[in-house]
Amino acid sequence: MKKFGFWGSSGIFGLDAEKLLMLIEDESIEVAAVLLSKIDVKKAATMLGQMPGERARRITYAVSLTNSVTPDAVDRIGRSLITQLDDEPILAFTNKPEERLGAILNSSRSVTRDELLDGLDEADQTFAAEVRKAIFTFKHVAERVDERDVPAILKSVDNDTLVTALASATDEATKISAEFIFANISSRMAEQLREAVQERGQVGEEDGEIAMAEVVTGVRDLAQTGEILLKEGVPA
Repeated sequence: MKKFGFWGSSGIFGLDAEKLLMLIEDESIEVAAVLLSKIDVKKAATMLGQMPGERARRITYAVSLTNSVTPDAVDRIGRSLITQLDDEPILAFTNKPEERLGAILNSSRSVTRDELLDGLDEADQTFAAEVRKAIFTFKHVAERVDERDVPAILKSVDNDTLVTALASATDEATKISAEFIFANISSRMAEQLREAVQERGQVGEEDGEIAMAEVVTGVRDLAQTGEILLKEGVPA
């Protein structure tokens, strides 16, 4: 294998969630935590949602212990999960475990996210609090986005997705974020969006969560590139 070896797109990264679940089925909690920390966050979120609750909770807690994992350890784990080897050195994790887990839970369904956070609270309240700070969902838009950046966010998301997300904002927290968006765009655009939301009608829970997640992804992408600056996170 070239360049990325067994962790690359032709190795572990190229496997779908179902195959990865099979791959770690008999592995230790610690190995599973390293795997989830390395792969794409959406894929990791899918895996967590398909695991038995107790195992998923134990793995999410184990992510808190991965900060000291060395490149050699990651190399050995990858080598044990897939047979092809790579001569290139493997880099250690560059971000904190709470940031990695927060990113995974950002892409998880709210039911899965809340259940796992409750489990983390029981296992390690300090780590759970840090994870909650790292989480950014649709309900945090009003809290952490500067009102001047709302137009840029709307440009980063296709209109149909935005309408679906706004139409699904039916609980108190998400309604606040929806109204925040309406309040910080032109009155004409706000009126057009409100009409589109009304025409869309009731949105299925899963479709709504997917749309909200895409809006959040747009926000985080803009923040990562420096186009917008998010306010400091508070516990979710």
